[in-house]
Amino acid sequence: MIKINKIKDITFVLAAVTDFSDSLGYCEYKVPLSIQGVKPRPSQALIQGTKAHHEKDVYEKEHVELEPVTVTEIKDEKKDIEFARENIYSTLTIPFEFPTENVIVSLSGRIDKIMRVDGTLIVQDDKFVAKPQTYDSKTQPYPGQLLQVLTYLNSNYSSKRRANPDDYLDMSHTQKQWQLRICDRKTREPYKIFSEVQDPFSLHYLHTSLERFASIAVNLTEPQHHNNKRKCDACGLKNVCEFRL
Repeated sequence: MIKINKIKDITFVLAAVTDFSDSLGYCEYKVPLSIQGVKPRPSQALIQGTKAHHEKDVYEKEHVELEPVTVTEIKDEKKDIEFARENIYSTLTIPFEFPTENVIVSLSGRIDKIMRVDGTLIVQDDKFVAKPQTYDSKTQPYPGQLLQVLTYLNSNYSSKRRANPDDYLDMSHTQKQWQLRICDRKTREPYKIFSEVQDPFSLHYLHTSLERFASIAVNLTEPQHHNNKRKCDACGLKNVCEFRL
């Protein structure tokens, strides 16, 4: 759910990472609906995906022994480190100055996996799908999936859900890389992996998407329709959306 709070002359837009990535990557009309408090019923895909994530977490705890990561190791970019699955929370806070309004967007989330290898900070996100073969011909993940991992990649990190500035981890690195794993929901194994080092183009894509998200949230910009009936038919908000095709 997207929350709007105004303090003096600043408007705060508070949301989950998935609220942002799903609306800008799938349908912009999800922004006003979320602000109104409209929630979709959990789909079978979401339920099964959540179950698969939980099973992966349990498996790692039972079969993988990870050494505790120290503050000194976190700051040393030459030291390879790996955190336990879903053990790191993210917060991305970014301000925007519009002609008539100052807006601060704050997005929070929990990362599937984060590590540093040879100085490269890597954020990994797993998507458990029923038919991974549908990704055979794709050379890039879906826009919403890409926005999600890019947001995680450029966030502040903490082991606490409600972190203070002093709780953020200083994850030193030489470069950033996102990794999206398409996993078979039945076997739980990766079927296809998309991965790229972050470049100026992807960073610009993230920033412009965040700016548009902020502008729509504070009613400075009208949502743009995707004009795709198949998207509307698959949307969990189709029964309450007046803009459904």
